[in-house]
Amino acid sequence: MKLIRLTLAALLVTAGIALVPAAPVGAQPSTSQPSTSEVTVPGRDKFPDLRVTVSHTRDLINQTVRVSWTGGRETGPVGRFATDYLQIMQCWGDDPKGPTREQCQFGGLEGQAGLGLGNFTKSRQIAYSDPKDPAETTPVPANGAAYAEFHSVKGQKTTSFGTFFDAGTTNEVPFAKTRADGTGEVDFEVQTALEAFGLGCGEVRASGPDQGKPRHCWLVVVPRGDTEVNGRKPGVDHTSNNLDSSPLSRTNWEQAVPIKLDFRPVGVACPIGAAERTLAGHEFVADAVGRWQPALCANGGTVFGFTRVPDRISRERLASAAPGMVFMTEPQPGTPERPVVHAPVAVSGLAIAFVMERQSRGPAVETDPAVWQRDGQLITELKLTPRLVAKLLTQSYRDAVPGKQPYLAKNHRRLNEDPEFLDLNPDFKTYGALMNTLDVLVPSVDLDMTATLWTWIDADPDARAFLNGTPDPAGMVVNQNYRGLSLPVQNFPKQDLSCQELPFPLGPDCALTARPLAADMHEGGRAISRGDTLGRSPTGLPDPADPTKPGYGKVPRQPAGERSLLALVDTATAARYGLHTAKLRNSAGNFVAPDDAGLRAAVGQLRATDVPGVGRANPTTKAADAYPLPAVTYAAAVPSAMTAAAGAEYAKFLRFAAGSGQTRGEGEGQLPLGYLPLPDVLRKPAIDAAGVIERDAGKAIVSPTQEEAAAAPVTTRPRATTRTAAPAAPAAPAPPPVAAAEPPPSATPVAQIENTPAGPVGWWLRNLLAGLLVVGGLATGAGPLLQRFGRGGS
Repeated sequence: MKLIRLTLAALLVTAGIALVPAAPVGAQPSTSQPSTSEVTVPGRDKFPDLRVTVSHTRDLINQTVRVSWTGGRETGPVGRFATDYLQIMQCWGDDPKGPTREQCQFGGLEGQAGLGLGNFTKSRQIAYSDPKDPAETTPVPANGAAYAEFHSVKGQKTTSFGTFFDAGTTNEVPFAKTRADGTGEVDFEVQTALEAFGLGCGEVRASGPDQGKPRHCWLVVVPRGDTEVNGRKPGVDHTSNNLDSSPLSRTNWEQAVPIKLDFRPVGVACPIGAAERTLAGHEFVADAVGRWQPALCANGGTVFGFTRVPDRISRERLASAAPGMVFMTEPQPGTPERPVVHAPVAVSGLAIAFVMERQSRGPAVETDPAVWQRDGQLITELKLTPRLVAKLLTQSYRDAVPGKQPYLAKNHRRLNEDPEFLDLNPDFKTYGALMNTLDVLVPSVDLDMTATLWTWIDADPDARAFLNGTPDPAGMVVNQNYRGLSLPVQNFPKQDLSCQELPFPLGPDCALTARPLAADMHEGGRAISRGDTLGRSPTGLPDPADPTKPGYGKVPRQPAGERSLLALVDTATAARYGLHTAKLRNSAGNFVAPDDAGLRAAVGQLRATDVPGVGRANPTTKAADAYPLPAVTYAAAVPSAMTAAAGAEYAKFLRFAAGSGQTRGEGEGQLPLGYLPLPDVLRKPAIDAAGVIERDAGKAIVSPTQEEAAAAPVTTRPRATTRTAAPAAPAAPAPPPVAAAEPPPSATPVAQIENTPAGPVGWWLRNLLAGLLVVGGLATGAGPLLQRFGRGGS
């Protein structure tokens, strides 16, 4: 195992893993709360009734915003993308009137089959013999094809835009449907310079009148009607029954509706090179800390650098000589010689997020137009039992493993064919007909909350029986590779590595490649919001790097309107990427969502621990309205292992976190959506803990022997100790407090939160990570490197 860990660490370093400063983290609402930066703009001359609304336009980071509209015309015919739809893209540009078409990220999905209609509607091609655009200034070349250049923010000009964006990284929405009533909506991922370096959104300008300010960008909507650029109508006098021209064609671009997007600065939340106090911990607190950092360092305040690490690393760090402050959900007991202080700072939840859009069998089967006219709309409610989650986590649906595995032959092919699921979610009987949901995209990192999830499953009699090999009422059985799985564990082992052998150069097609793990919860949440399974499949061609091996390519993303994916995330990540979260059945038999009410009730059901004042999630509570998987994050510190100055600054952090940092909002210093503001029962202990840290920092701990020999009275204010009662003071004067030996604050660049990049973890390394997880101890072996891998987005 030591060799495996060393090999993994070496591979991570070889892959170029670096700690990249990133912008603070925000969130996309998942609960009803109006945005303070919502903007509505009208359409142009050919679309006078159109009104486009963007839910968030300021303080943006890499997140999802909701684009909605009214006054459109129904997409047709019969819901197909032939005419009357919207095309949406992100652009850069300094002109206050909006960007040029050359400054826009569009055309990356041109080669993706089965996505909409039209010869050039997904393309940057702007000159063609038919339909000829009379307003187009670009001449039609002899070969009949001319393309709009892409002009990057750095000045590069090219028609080979793959260097800047492609099908795997672009955020464009080439087809957005308008319903019969003229309305529609779609979630749109806005990207910073770290996901789309050709746009440079959020980069701090180094010169010019806006020097020192982050670069703004644009969200551009190009409405398409029922008339081509040459004035002809599809199905009437146009050569086809659908639009064919690109949204970048001059006539179409003249109708573009630009909406300005203001970004938070990328990578400079606090001064680079400033001395910092260290923070480290899991993802559950990452988005909140990212919002608090710039408020705390403003006007010369303390810089708090945060590094995302697994819970095990936080515990190890807390036991080190200079632990700083760490975050975890499980308490870490101290000793009389080394007391540990815990302070609750954030309440969120572990959730199963989903993006599922209605997909009926269409008008050929559904005779009621009211059915298929709703195709493409988001499904907003999902109910899951522990047994259903167990099926999804154990590769037990037939198509979750490539090839026709005999041990899965009698199982349902996918979730939306499972009678247990359909009985709880009847909408899927009609609208899940074309979905292909096979599993949950889960993180590769060990988390204490993962063990809580498995405990919730293990405590359910039906789920435990299923894992032990008992068929469900419809005869479905657990994948034999998971039978008798011992629980709880802190990870998600991939125990079925089956491959479908195919002739060269087609295969093999393997479970580990087709259905990989995500690097972490942020990558999983972002991936499903983009319709990305993170999988790879055989291309049918030899590998260009080694023609003796089969080639693999990314599985095409599911387009907006046809997505059906699940991911395990924290509730802040779900909010950030506009994802709905499933209602889970608790031990009282009720289905409860991880919303404010469900989390608040769960906080009231925390179980006592060996550390006074610190509670643990209770996934088996029978409280009727409690969500089973709450995540209460505690800051933990050792006052005796820090200087008095450090103690004062960490106390300031806690007072801010428990005070104004619990006010929800979009700005710096506020609490992102997805978190429950700390209830009063948790705020007071946090404030009290701040006082203890500030008072006791840098003071030596008097041993019990010295205390028992002392005679002088002691203060009645509780010290940081693991004992519940204060002992008598020493009879003789005790030695004066000794300042703790702690290194001076670091003068290295701020290690801010590292986030998911445009390009996810390399497929080869993701498969290696999953393979090592099967062998055992992935996150334990990878340590903090695993958390830092693949980060660098905003």
